[in-house]
Formats: sequence, C-alpha cells, structure tokens
Amino acid sequence: MVYEIPVGTGLEDLAQNSFFIALLPWLLTFAIVYGILQHYKIPKSPSSRAIISIVLAFFTIPAAGPLITIIGSMGVGLVIFFVAILFLLILFELTGTGSIEGKVTPKGIEAQKISIVHKYSSVFAISVIIIAIIIFIGAGGLNLLGITIPSMNYPAIFFFAIMTIVIIWMVMGEKK
Repeated sequence: MVYEIPVGTGLEDLAQNSFFIALLPWLLTFAIVYGILQHYKIPKSPSSRAIISIVLAFFTIPAAGPLITIIGSMGVGLVIFFVAILFLLILFELTGTGSIEGKVTPKGIEAQKISIVHKYSSVFAISVIIIAIIIFIGAGGLNLLGITIPSMNYPAIFFFAIMTIVIIWMVMGEKK
C-alpha cells in the first residue's frame, strides 16, 4: 500500500491558522531579551535568563497581529536603509573621505588614515537610531499607540534627501 503525502500542506495549514502571526513576534522578543540578558550576565544563571526571556516573550502574543504587520512593513524600510548605508560607505571609500591623524613615534610622525565612520561613531549611532525611528513611523508604528498620520514612504523620502545632500556636497567639493 502506497501513501501519498501532499507537499506543502503543512506550512499552508499553519499559515492559514495564523500560527506564524503569534510565533514570529514571540521568537523575536525571546531572542532580543535573551541576548541582552546574556550579554550583561543578568541574572547569573543561564536557565533563569531563559525563563525570564520566555515569560517576557509571551507578553507579545496579544499584540502579535498588529505587530507582525508593522514588522513586515519595516522590512522594506530597513532594506532601503541598509542599501543607503552601503552606498554611502562605498562612496566614502571611493572618494577617500576620512581623516588623517598623526602619531609621534621615535622614528618620526606616522600618519594613519581613520575611516569617517570610526572617527564619528557617536554621530553615526545617533543617525542610525533616528533613521530607525523614521522607519518605525513610516511602517505605521504610531498606529500601535493610537496616533494616526498620513501614509507616506518616509524611508524612501529620507534616502533621496540624503542622496541629494551627498550629490550637492560632491559638486561643491569639485569647485574648490
């Protein structure tokens, strides 16, 4: 006797029953909380960290429906953001933008080129946080708080604004 097993019905059944709507935010919350607790070694016992992470992850299940749509919408903004960051880093490397710092050694003064991202790491970190907030707002994250704003593609607008600033900066740099 030969049994036929239909391919793909298991995942389709789970998707139709909204299994992933509850699971994905739960896993994301669990991973973030456990990672933070593991990094700071709070509490000392790894099993306690796991229990705390599991309990806090279960608090996301009631908000899983709206949360999964926000996370899905943020994915597009995050991809645009990472492409923009990659573009800027390549642009900085191609143009040689950076700063040169000298060190006095017994052999003389040695010049060392430092990447602009490393030199201004705090500005870069603050910029990333601001952009993440813009992406959150653009994905409709304020709707979770009950604040309604017009729907626009804020990350794309921000991306084009940054590209315009970079182009103007490069054109003004050529005039000198």
